[in-house]
Amino acid sequence: PPVPYVPQGDLRKIILNIYHDSAANGAHFGRDKTIPKIKPRYFWPSMYKDIDNYIKSCIPCAQFNHRRQKPPGTLKPIQPPDGVWQLVSMDFHGPINPTTQRGNKY
Repeated sequence: PPVPYVPQGDLRKIILNIYHDSAANGAHFGRDKTIPKIKPRYFWPSMYKDIDNYIKSCIPCAQFNHRRQKPPGTLKPIQPPDGVWQLVSMDFHGPINPTTQRGNKY
């Protein structure tokens, strides 16, 4: 059966929000479960890419989806340095202020 075409703009974001973020639709399923919910009801040319980008930019999914997190590595001993400035290390963390596609900042 034919499905309605969704023009570019806010309506696409609303559809993505309803089918990914809404508790009524299972809330925060991945791409493989979100696409079959939207595809039979709507169409737009970049639908797959937009769904993928929307889910990748979802902060709750990034924070709580343990499958995306790498398992902790094993600690390996290092030799203590013999003098000052012979060993320097730095930790990186970021992005510090992530922004979602909808402009939300956390």
